[in-house]
Amino acid sequence: MALELKTLIVRRSRRMAGLNLLFASGVFGLAVAVTWQAWQQGESLGASLLFLAIAAFWGVLMGQQFRDDSPKVAIGKDGLEMPGVADAPIDWDKIEELALGTGIRALGGGRLDIYVDPETYSKLKLGNRWMGDLIVRRPGTKPGFTILGAGLDTKPRVVFEAIRRHWPLPRD
Repeated sequence: MALELKTLIVRRSRRMAGLNLLFASGVFGLAVAVTWQAWQQGESLGASLLFLAIAAFWGVLMGQQFRDDSPKVAIGKDGLEMPGVADAPIDWDKIEELALGTGIRALGGGRLDIYVDPETYSKLKLGNRWMGDLIVRRPGTKPGFTILGAGLDTKPRVVFEAIRRHWPLPRD
């Protein structure tokens, strides 16, 4: 009797989201101070109010990400699940290539590049790095996406090894 492989569930890293929120709060505080100083000196507030609005938007976004505990990636025998990115699990036979990228170790390091067939790729709703999304479009000519490791609670190597337990499928 073979053991059924457990599903690996990957979430956003609370540590990294907390650091981002702390940094965004500091930038917001700086924006408030700059706006206050400009107002006290009777200077134009246009640029400082724009800076304040951007900092507030960033702070709200980081606060939402800090509170977000939903699964970002789930790996199991049914395929690769990415809630919010793919409506259904990506079947293992749709994955064409995996590549483990490197990154800065202190920041959680690395990324996982996954190349899929064009039909699957066209159905994905991939995010943007600048908005803090963890699953983003992969630049290049081959259809693929990247799972960014710095924002995850699980190292990319662990995710890579979990996928390798199911993929590649045995060929006849």
